[in-house]
Amino acid sequence: MTVLGLEDRLSRLLQDALRRTEPPPALGQGPDPLLEGACRWEIPKDPAFGDLSNSVAFKLAARRKQPPQRLAEELAATVLSSCREAGLGTQVARVEARGGFLNVFLSLQALAGIVRTILAQGPRYGVRRQAQPIAVNVEFVSANPTGPLSVAHGRQAAVGDVLARLLRSQGYRVTAEYYLNDEGRQIELLGQSLRARYLQGLFREVVFPEDGYHGAYVADSGSRLAKEIGDQAVDKPLDYFMELGMKEQLAEIRRVLERFGLTFDRWTSQRWLRTSGRIEAALKALQERGALYEADGALWFASTKFGDDKDRVVRKRSGEMTYLAPDIAYHQWKFQQGCDRLVNLWGPDHHGYIARVKAAMSALGLPAERLDVRIVQLVTLSRGGKPVPMSKRQGEFVTFHEILDEVGVDATRFFYLMRTMDSPLDFDLELAKSESQDNPVYYIQYAHARICSILAKARLPWWTRFRTDFGRLREPEERLLMHWLFQYPMVLRICALAVEPHGVTMYLRKLAESFHVFYTKHRVIGEDAALSAARLALIRATRQVFANGLGVLGISAPTRM
Repeated sequence: MTVLGLEDRLSRLLQDALRRTEPPPALGQGPDPLLEGACRWEIPKDPAFGDLSNSVAFKLAARRKQPPQRLAEELAATVLSSCREAGLGTQVARVEARGGFLNVFLSLQALAGIVRTILAQGPRYGVRRQAQPIAVNVEFVSANPTGPLSVAHGRQAAVGDVLARLLRSQGYRVTAEYYLNDEGRQIELLGQSLRARYLQGLFREVVFPEDGYHGAYVADSGSRLAKEIGDQAVDKPLDYFMELGMKEQLAEIRRVLERFGLTFDRWTSQRWLRTSGRIEAALKALQERGALYEADGALWFASTKFGDDKDRVVRKRSGEMTYLAPDIAYHQWKFQQGCDRLVNLWGPDHHGYIARVKAAMSALGLPAERLDVRIVQLVTLSRGGKPVPMSKRQGEFVTFHEILDEVGVDATRFFYLMRTMDSPLDFDLELAKSESQDNPVYYIQYAHARICSILAKARLPWWTRFRTDFGRLREPEERLLMHWLFQYPMVLRICALAVEPHGVTMYLRKLAESFHVFYTKHRVIGEDAALSAARLALIRATRQVFANGLGVLGISAPTRM
């Protein structure tokens, strides 16, 4: 039986137990939402509280006018009895009520079955399939192609890519998308800056644009252009420099993301939205629904009718579109593509933008509740606990590719995911490079490599592989390791439902800690061939789960270190 299959059966048994003790709903009320939603089992915070936990007694306490612990004791006896009646008696050792929680302890037979399942399924362990996959569009990074990716963009890249991998592993049909702002004021400033640097490279006197891009990358590009073509572009229009500058920066963005192991399924251009008529079509649809009006020579979106705190301009007096107009068209188009859910990962400077985009979707008659915008908080850098300045000089800042140069892809990915995305992150560069157990990614990869080394040296009688006696695994450290192996599919399911991949890193750290404790206290290969065979099977399964989990994170699983 699979992990989720066992959990599903236990959820149904708990639901049946609640139905037997709760009065039936009144005619026409339908199913009780409490009973429908409170029976999912979760991962206990402490393995001492079992392999599965449930808090339904707390939710029933007020209704029943009983203490949660008393309710939990009643339910524990009922669930254990139901398990035996349903043929799960060999899988569930006991059900305890502790502190108002229901805690299920699996039998050694059930945990041994998990080890067998892992060895049989290999890379498929933890992977789910959906009969009717939900289509999810995940849009992230989406930096303007006006300069290098920042450290904050790197965090968005890590979170978004791992979220896409995680959702795919759970049977979702995922499109990873980059929304390209390839026209407008910032692109114009980039073109002006590049033209100025080009003319300076020809020793022409020129006034640099006041709000231009001062970074060395623009100066280098302008100087290089002057050397390559001389004065051939002196009379070129601004559009020439805008296009050239944007293409150079976009190529660099793609190169860095590919190095990071990130390939987007789709790049959608704001310019394309305009030239295809989709922006005008979106505004026309809003107009037909009475959601636009004119005032002070501008065109306004009546967003306050749909939950925003004030109305928003979509077209200025000059006729120029605001950023909101293409954003409305972009999200409308994604829904029109058949997406069941849109997930946007934005920076904290876009927090106030969420309400207006959701308001626009509501005004268009689209399901705004299916637009899930998550804020990925900023990153600070440190070395050994001491802050590292993020800015170096005018127009210069620490870039994403510099982080990759210094600490590598694997450590960068893991460290970006060590906090939930809505929490600020301190990235310690020295810790990320260290080869010690204090460095979590090194600690995890070292556990995988150590297992590979043990397995490479294993020499046991041939019969041990066909008659593995898992009953020999009686030590507490062995059971704890199997406990964590059991949790893996649940961790993926919970993280996918929460749209938060951080939990995968926490899980792998706990698995690594459990393995290292087991390895320190117990010899894997000894004189007892049957015991050695059981322990080798256990660490083979552990190695597989390390590889699967690191694969979800896009991190390598080295065989030697």
